[in-house]
Amino acid sequence: MNIEEITAYILSSFKNVNVTEANGDLFFMYDQEKMMPFATIVTSDNDFDSVSQLNREGFFRLNIGIDKASFSTIFDGIALKKGIGAYVDSGMDFTAENVVMPHPIYGAMYWLCIVNPGKDNLPVLKKHLDIAYGLAVKRMK
Repeated sequence: MNIEEITAYILSSFKNVNVTEANGDLFFMYDQEKMMPFATIVTSDNDFDSVSQLNREGFFRLNIGIDKASFSTIFDGIALKKGIGAYVDSGMDFTAENVVMPHPIYGAMYWLCIVNPGKDNLPVLKKHLDIAYGLAVKRMK
């Protein structure tokens, strides 16, 4: 899958989604929300997050914010951690492609990530995006 396919899926599957672009990264937000995306696509490293080595040609990372129960189920066997950057030193290879992992920086807030997702992961990612979008809708009510 590429960035355009993921973006098209999100925009065609969920109502009232706004996309904000900043420095090549995409932030998907529900309705009038301006600060809390339910999903992001990050296309390059920055001073705060370089563990996925996204400055490699053609690499990007899809990030999806889900709920604690879903996060705990998906990552059963991985201890829940607290704090920003909690998963950076967890021993996971955040450069690996097409592997769903806790987000290295925001995993403690129940975000997951996948570098260069493949079409074989689309059903799983759709489920996570459904959850994330539902949470965004609830936040706005």
